[in-house]
Amino acid sequence: MSNTNTIRLGKSGLQVTRIGFGGIPIQRLSEEQTIRVLHRAIDGGFNWIDTANGYGTSEERIGKAIREYPRSDVLVFTKGTGWDPKTLREQIELSFERLQTGYIDLYQFHIVPNPEMWQTMEKNGTFDVVREYRDKGMIRHIGASAHTREAALAVVEHPEIEVLQYPFNFIVEEEGMEIVTACRKRDIGFIAMKPFGGGALQDAPTCIRFLLGVPDVVTDPGFEHIEEVDEVLSLWKEGAPLSEENKRTIEQLRRELGTRFCRRCGYCSPCPHEVHIVSLMTMETLVKRFPADRLSEDWIADAGRSIENCIECGECEEKCPYDLPIMEGIHRGAEALRRALQAAG
Repeated sequence: MSNTNTIRLGKSGLQVTRIGFGGIPIQRLSEEQTIRVLHRAIDGGFNWIDTANGYGTSEERIGKAIREYPRSDVLVFTKGTGWDPKTLREQIELSFERLQTGYIDLYQFHIVPNPEMWQTMEKNGTFDVVREYRDKGMIRHIGASAHTREAALAVVEHPEIEVLQYPFNFIVEEEGMEIVTACRKRDIGFIAMKPFGGGALQDAPTCIRFLLGVPDVVTDPGFEHIEEVDEVLSLWKEGAPLSEENKRTIEQLRRELGTRFCRRCGYCSPCPHEVHIVSLMTMETLVKRFPADRLSEDWIADAGRSIENCIECGECEEKCPYDLPIMEGIHRGAEALRRALQAAG
């Protein structure tokens, strides 16, 4: 693909298509299905794939899918949640083993939770681990992902961070643009995660056209079906601006979701009664995106059981900067998990 169809991803210098392939939903597919979907995206023109150590079978299947292409034709981005040197090193080595590649184009510190942990990671040698792989040429560029404003703003202050991945869509436009602007000032590439609101937004034309209308921003929607890939490829190549209908959809969804859209900022936590608030608030989306066998994992099961601890004290709702009806949301999330597990047998 020529550079006329790509943009520079900040100071990393990587030339990327405005849309890449997000690696979460393929966990639900068979290996054969995964390879077909990935090949459709690559053959259609997307030149980068984003995954993570924590995305189940995703890295392994991506590694198998990209073997049929020259390595330089597909940029591979992955992430690890290790917040200490030993854990992160183990995750990086596992990523190399799964991806079957000699180098990773962009390695990201995954879900940096807050400025305090970021400072700890810098001091305890965690950052040094990634530097070591970079100096060996095994990691080409360094980035991070964050879900909270405070964590993102702390991360972008680091001179070696070249790319930030952060939630951005038309529902969270205002807070997202603050982070986009902070990245632009520092020449840091910006990847808009959750372009479909983690599954809450179903209108692909509106979601994709909105993001394509924001200069310098690239995005990595997750794909499960070839038809989804084809639709987004078409929208990308069409390059049309938001239509009047799209704009009406945005206003409608902002009204509908404005009072109950969890941004995963974590201000509501920790709960004094150990309810897993954020996990339960986003459980409906998780149930839609994860395969049934993953819903029985310990952290998901623990979140589901934690609803029993809720005494509806309302402390979480008092802390929420978005005035979300959290008590209603966590009960709805627990019920969604119960039904999904029941259906899975």
